[in-house]
Amino acid sequence: MCPRIVVCGRSDCCRLSRFSLSSSSFSSLEIHFWVSGFTRLRRAASFKFMIKRLLHRIPKQIASCSSRAAFSTPAASLTPTVAVPSNEILQKATVHPPLLKPYISEELQNEDLFKMNNFLEIEDMFDARVHYGHKIGTLNDNMKWALYGQRLGFCIFDLEITKQYMTKALNFLAHISNRGGMILFVTADRTNMLMVERMAADMGQYSHTRKWQEGTLTNTRQLFGSPVRLPDAIVFLSTLTSVLERHPAVVEAAKMTIPTVGIVDSNADPNHITYPIPGNDDSTAAIRFYMKMFSAAVNRGKNAREGVECTAKKGSSAPAQEPVKFDIDNF
Repeated sequence: MCPRIVVCGRSDCCRLSRFSLSSSSFSSLEIHFWVSGFTRLRRAASFKFMIKRLLHRIPKQIASCSSRAAFSTPAASLTPTVAVPSNEILQKATVHPPLLKPYISEELQNEDLFKMNNFLEIEDMFDARVHYGHKIGTLNDNMKWALYGQRLGFCIFDLEITKQYMTKALNFLAHISNRGGMILFVTADRTNMLMVERMAADMGQYSHTRKWQEGTLTNTRQLFGSPVRLPDAIVFLSTLTSVLERHPAVVEAAKMTIPTVGIVDSNADPNHITYPIPGNDDSTAAIRFYMKMFSAAVNRGKNAREGVECTAKKGSSAPAQEPVKFDIDNF
């Protein structure tokens, strides 16, 4: 009786799994040689199949290499001529600020046009407790760049860095005020809401110190029934709510591409803030100091605008729509 042989399907393995032999059947050695020969045949067949697939892929690889070589020729690597965009295209398009720098006026290119750096003093910031942060255990990883160190388990801000970022933010607010923009001051701290409302009203600007209703900036048509004018800039005296969560107005302002100025404490996230100011956002003395600085920047921009309008009215030959140069030191 001939043996019944079952060979497994793997190409690298062939074994005799079941057989029955009679007295006239083959010896075990002959069966072993037969099975091993069958294994070699299967391996040879698989090797031929691999060679065929390799030969089939070679023309495609050669074609791809030739196409890459065609793109790397010197004729294709020549730099094309860039056309200068017109003012209409620049006004409609969204481009990076470095690309717009040649088309921006000299006043906007000056980082400290309103001389706010001379107005800020580190001693005043220290007396207002701007350098105090939260406990080291609540530190946000995105705020490590603004820290000087830690003292008794509390984060300490580097006032040099705070002064640098506050100078940029104050000049930005002065530019907004100089152009007649609308600034909204937002805070969720109940202890400072009355002070923020009063000082914002004295500046001729607006404030929001109550609970923020979702969609105030992104869903104005449904909430107010008609289109309303959105603020040109938003100032956050604290980017966190009373439950230490990100203020919903920060995300809405980012969605509506409204520039923001925010006091960012050590436990807050500076993302989505256009002009972050690292510093203490809990102390009443610090909030009063911030509002005084913001008021000074807004008033400087407003006084400069009034001086430009008076100069334009006096000069009858110069058209009113053309910009008039002014000296900021006189204000």
